[in-house]
Amino acid sequence: MSTQVNESQVPTGSDDLDTETRIFEAALKVFARKGKDGARLQEIADEAGIHRPLLHYYFRTKQQLYEAVAERLFTDFLLSFDAPAEGGRFADTLKAFIDHYIDSVREHRHAAMWMVTENMAGSPILGEMLARAFATEGSPQRAMVEAVELAVESGEIRPVDARQLMLTVVSACVFPFVTLPTVKMMNPLAAEDFDAYLEERKAHLFEVVCHGLASREVSDA
Repeated sequence: MSTQVNESQVPTGSDDLDTETRIFEAALKVFARKGKDGARLQEIADEAGIHRPLLHYYFRTKQQLYEAVAERLFTDFLLSFDAPAEGGRFADTLKAFIDHYIDSVREHRHAAMWMVTENMAGSPILGEMLARAFATEGSPQRAMVEAVELAVESGEIRPVDARQLMLTVVSACVFPFVTLPTVKMMNPLAAEDFDAYLEERKAHLFEVVCHGLASREVSDA
């Protein structure tokens, strides 16, 4: 069976962008379900609704496609955040980070599942992406760490390890998406109206974290 793609089968212009988007979305879903090792190119092609030879036209190997998906997720994630306002209150920065993170995961739920799958498999790619994020000027991770350190230095919040706080906030944001059946059992609103539950989750998480970080002068007042 030939794996060549006829010229008439190769998309052009907007069709090309549409096909590539379908491949990315399909690959993300399959990688999220089965991980890189368990995923098959034929399954990704079927998910995208294209013939496998056309998939090979865009990506010759599964590894190439996998790395392209990871890079796209990394870029989209960085673009979903606004840089904290200079001189602004840490509470505002924290609220914006929580709101943006939950909204980003809500929009890209398969990305959250992919991250969990990769972590469980011990893949180094997420660690490499995070290292790049912390090294990227203006990235949400780096900006948040810097905002925490500045707030501690100014006395706005009590001393806290910035990266420990990042892990606490991020895990609390992602948890409802990756354990949805449990969340629905624990909170009826999540089962009735998940979007409404997420808005409630944002407010709750901000209140708990912000109160826990308040400086002693503020909390004792």
